[in-house]
Amino acid sequence: MIDTHCHILPMCDDGPTDWNQALEMAKEAVSEGITDVIATPHHGKGRYYNRTDKIASMVGRMNTLLSAEKVPLAVWAGQEYHYSANARKGPDFQALQPLNSSGYVLIELPSKSTPRHWRDFVQALRNSGYQPVIAHPERHLPFVQEPGNMYEWIVAGAYFQLTAPSINGLYGREARKAAFRMAHNGWIHLLASDAHDTDARPLRLQKAYETLDSMLGQPLVGMLQDNARRLLQGEMLHCSETVVPAETRRGPIGFLRRNR
Repeated sequence: MIDTHCHILPMCDDGPTDWNQALEMAKEAVSEGITDVIATPHHGKGRYYNRTDKIASMVGRMNTLLSAEKVPLAVWAGQEYHYSANARKGPDFQALQPLNSSGYVLIELPSKSTPRHWRDFVQALRNSGYQPVIAHPERHLPFVQEPGNMYEWIVAGAYFQLTAPSINGLYGREARKAAFRMAHNGWIHLLASDAHDTDARPLRLQKAYETLDSMLGQPLVGMLQDNARRLLQGEMLHCSETVVPAETRRGPIGFLRRNR
């Protein structure tokens, strides 16, 4: 398996506090069957600022440590870029770290509100050759309350990534219910751990895949796992059959189906 969203780098954000904890996370990843992890420290969220040069240095040191400890895991550079609710301009491209130097960038939205100028933001990314991947939409309140809002982002060219803790019930019933609904509607393109440690916010990616398999079937799981590989290699992501809300701004009154 490939994990496309993991806070495995130490002393960067609210992930591990030292290299020993980072190493324990790496060992847990291997025990889950994970071969590759994209390190995604927060950037622009609160006091966390992790620019490309710092991330590259930390990823290099992490891989050196893993090699020395004979841990069969590859760590790749990435970033979780926080898009502020008050932002008017496009992203700071000098600070933006794509996922494994691909055209994909991981974007985190504020939990309770959608930035007003999000269309301009998405368009600015795409005009510069980037494809936005929106992290944990099941925890973004406007998407949960009015699912049609999420579909508008898909039409604008965004991809969406669920996180394993929501599937596993760590964030409560509402987040879990929203995650399954989004996946069932064909609005999800990736699944990742968003792990921060081995205790409170562990990986548990395999368990989430198994749950999705039992609830929604192997074809979805196969697509999500293949998309993780495609993202790591910079290839185009697959999209499943998509449920289209009949009225996209006020929530799904009725549904039509189409293929993207």
